[in-house]
Amino acid sequence: MSAFVFDNRTPYAALHFDTLDQHGETFHVVVAKIAYALGDCDAHGVATLSALAQPVPLNETDRNANDDPAASVTEESDLAPFKPRCDVIVNATAYAPGGSALVAFPVRLTLQKPGQPALIDKSLSVCGRRWFERRHVAARLLSLPVAVCTLGLVRPDAWRLSAPEPLTRLPLRYEYAAGGASKISSEEDGAQRVPACHRLAVAHQAASCWIAHEVSQHNPLGFGFTRQWYLDATRCERIAAPQIAYAARPPTVPQFARCASGGEDPEAAGMGPVGRAWLPRRDLIGKIEEKTHWAPDEVPRLPAEFDEAYWNGAPADQQCAYPAGGERFTLTNLCSPASPIARVETSGANVLQFDLPRQAMFLLSTNSSQQLQIIMLDIDTITITPDAGRVDLVWRASMAETVGAGLAEVRLMHVREPAQLERLALLLRHQEINASPKSPAAHDVRQ
Repeated sequence: MSAFVFDNRTPYAALHFDTLDQHGETFHVVVAKIAYALGDCDAHGVATLSALAQPVPLNETDRNANDDPAASVTEESDLAPFKPRCDVIVNATAYAPGGSALVAFPVRLTLQKPGQPALIDKSLSVCGRRWFERRHVAARLLSLPVAVCTLGLVRPDAWRLSAPEPLTRLPLRYEYAAGGASKISSEEDGAQRVPACHRLAVAHQAASCWIAHEVSQHNPLGFGFTRQWYLDATRCERIAAPQIAYAARPPTVPQFARCASGGEDPEAAGMGPVGRAWLPRRDLIGKIEEKTHWAPDEVPRLPAEFDEAYWNGAPADQQCAYPAGGERFTLTNLCSPASPIARVETSGANVLQFDLPRQAMFLLSTNSSQQLQIIMLDIDTITITPDAGRVDLVWRASMAETVGAGLAEVRLMHVREPAQLERLALLLRHQEINASPKSPAAHDVRQ
């Protein structure tokens, strides 16, 4: 693959690497990161953003909550080859309005350009601990006449959902959303009651202490997932229920019963990255080639039907078009009421607002004809961590090898002054007007 000299002329962390896509085409990728500190609210209740004095390194691997590899992912590697949309990730704690203990309260994330429809508008409901509880035998017996009189059309539920306990805060993590696992070890009392059809293969049992193990395909970390074989074997009287859910789709007993009967488990509700192996993200990979033997120099490739939307780790309702600056974020009940970066409304809700700064990051070079070439980087990942008072922006440009072939040296530049931005816009318009129909710089940069 053709190479060029990458010269980072910004004070921010950045790197250049090469990659191969699902069609066997080679691409140059340049990625950079700018981290901001959230400052006190101004007179309009909007927090300020100021770039950190020291550059923040790029994530070369995924990062988990509390650095625990078994916990949910809070930030994915920044070394994705390409993201077709911008990920908005929120790693936050949900705080009850007014700081008083409540059984439930809403949280909300919006992203909007002034005077335009919202790019993102997502609401979740957070509640205290609650359980799916098996109804007492007496209650079930008293319900039998209802089933008889309706010829079975109305069947009383064997389970109930308890009222939530009060809470003042809850980490907004998938560990508290719908999901989880049904698993039994060989040492548990119910181990002998697990049907053979649900037991793990002997080889798998030997490699772990579990004799039966089934997980939610949408979120193996959460609450509420179960299967009937597990309920029968353990004879448990209650199962922890999700504490985080979509406001319009709360957990229900019929939903719990369908899942126990083998139905699909509900999609997890959260604002962090969706697990790489979780549904529905996993379906974007395509069919992976399985081979018994690989040649020494053979490198496994992405499936031909691989969908590049897989590289977007945010939930689908937290993805949007690449922002250009000036967009406003509003986070409701996702920041401590005592924090100076948020304001408290008359309703008691605590609101954090900030605007993305207007700026640009781009590659500057000349081609073999000594013509100036400008390739823009897009903001494709925004990570908001209110408790830490941080906002991180990841910028990326992916360009075909044909673009890099004509470039000897590429400089990474960053501008934010209005005069600089105006000058850059003029240069881009000039480049577009003078680009030939076959110009790789005009057509081979991914958008």
